[in-house]
Amino acid sequence: MFDKGKSKLQQTKRFGKVDVPAASELTLEKFNQLYSRMIEGAESIHALVLGATPELRDIVLENDHILTTVDHNEDAMHEKSEMMHFKYHPNETIVINDWMKLDFPDNTFDAILGDGVLTALSKDDQKTLLDNLHRMLKPTGHLLLREAAVIHNRPRYDPSVHVHEYRAGQYNVFDLFFGLRLYNHAFASIDVTTRKTYLNEFKQKLDEYVESGLLSVRERDQLRVVGEELEHTILHKEDLESLIRNTFHSRDIVHDVGSGFLSPWYFFLNQPAGQIELPDHVPTERQNYVHDYLASQTDSEE
Repeated sequence: MFDKGKSKLQQTKRFGKVDVPAASELTLEKFNQLYSRMIEGAESIHALVLGATPELRDIVLENDHILTTVDHNEDAMHEKSEMMHFKYHPNETIVINDWMKLDFPDNTFDAILGDGVLTALSKDDQKTLLDNLHRMLKPTGHLLLREAAVIHNRPRYDPSVHVHEYRAGQYNVFDLFFGLRLYNHAFASIDVTTRKTYLNEFKQKLDEYVESGLLSVRERDQLRVVGEELEHTILHKEDLESLIRNTFHSRDIVHDVGSGFLSPWYFFLNQPAGQIELPDHVPTERQNYVHDYLASQTDSEE
């Protein structure tokens, strides 16, 4: 959708802010590309967006699709609705509810999208929600999530290395944040058992860096702003993939370089597993294999 010049959906009021995906136009472009793959060939789409993320809602509404948006925070829903290009669109139904309490009928949605959905939940709730999304998604539907994940052998550096790269212009402020928080051999950012990240402990570490002269007060304050909304459950990438595979076939996994050089964010594009029995000759890596298989079955019946 962006091949013909710059779409207005890339021009977001949240550009550069921490409540992603507005961290980068490249991130928004990738969301649009993957959504285009999700809806290819479909005559009609009913999409579910988990959270009030204005850019994801705009993507659905720009295509004139039917949208249901669910978020538990009414104030956040109103605030982010005001940032949309297609705000208060007649195709959108807003539901104020907890994701864990969703009770839409089976096979309701053709597409489900979310940004940082699983990272906002505990490990147990992650599995429960995926099971429920699998139930609500049509057999031919797609699930597109962008989630934070780290690799087991991710490199860790002395904090001075990250500060130097930032001051030399090689890092943006998001890279500095994630570098000091996740790629720092002097700071253990994630609880090994729960995989929760504890931001207050990181803020204390930033204060120590100021006291030692490693960071300036201005740099410390910038990092605090970045971290205001970042409280995550971050699994290892392999563990997150395994969790998703319990209920979904992976169609594509893409590293989101648009959010920074050290970004821990990945796009996961999936289709429901177990709802349609496919023959052995259908390769798992084949794109849109469910649609192709159903089309071939219809052709043979005719």
